Amino acid sequence: MSVFDGIKLPTVIFETNSDYNGKISVIEVGSTRKLSVDGTVQSVNWTSPSVEKLVWGKVIKVLKENEPGLRSILVLGLGGGTTQQLISKEFNGVQIVSVEIDAVMVDVARKFFALEQIPNHRVIIDDALRVIANPKEYGIDEYFFDAVFVDIYCGQTFPDLGKSGTFLSGIMRLVKHGGLVVFNRIYIESHQDDVNLFIEMIEGYLQGVKSLIVAGKTNSDNVLIFGRTL
Repeated sequence: MSVFDGIKLPTVIFETNSDYNGKISVIEVGSTRKLSVDGTVQSVNWTSPSVEKLVWGKVIKVLKENEPGLRSILVLGLGGGTTQQLISKEFNGVQIVSVEIDAVMVDVARKFFALEQIPNHRVIIDDALRVIANPKEYGIDEYFFDAVFVDIYCGQTFPDLGKSGTFLSGIMRLVKHGGLVVFNRIYIESHQDDVNLFIEMIEGYLQGVKSLIVAGKTNSDNVLIFGRTL
């Protein structure tokens, strides 16, 4: 009998490339299915036994503690739809609008992560900045959402647009007064100075800003930064 008996090795079940995200892989390890972008895990199946301990489960913790009556949320960034699946399961009848620039990513989420099974969920395939700047063109009213979750990444890169005043001001106009805004940022050592500066900037847009560091089991630590609109 080998010491390796019973160990389930990762199996790549699908790979593709996209202009926006580069190499996209779907990997299975036991009962967990992962979506990886250039080696960085960006989603797992919502039924994974570890999901509550990872960043997606912690997003739900932040929402439950700060917006327990959540009825509507805008999510910028899709990945495999882990966050959207968990939000739908936790908040009965919630309306979810997701914005994702990469049509290839949306297709992967549909084929491998049951995206179409999320009720009351609309996916807009377009640039988040364009949607934020012209919400009415997409049928979105200003000051409509109870909360916004910003999770825009290409691998480990947080786009510069996510740090621009135009982008941040636009987000604030889509949330109800006093509504909740949550940002997900990677918080490994090489990112920490940039993230700390980002937190300082966010304090000019939100009140009661808090952060929650999430120890990563995928590739990195994350930090959730959240507060309420002024």
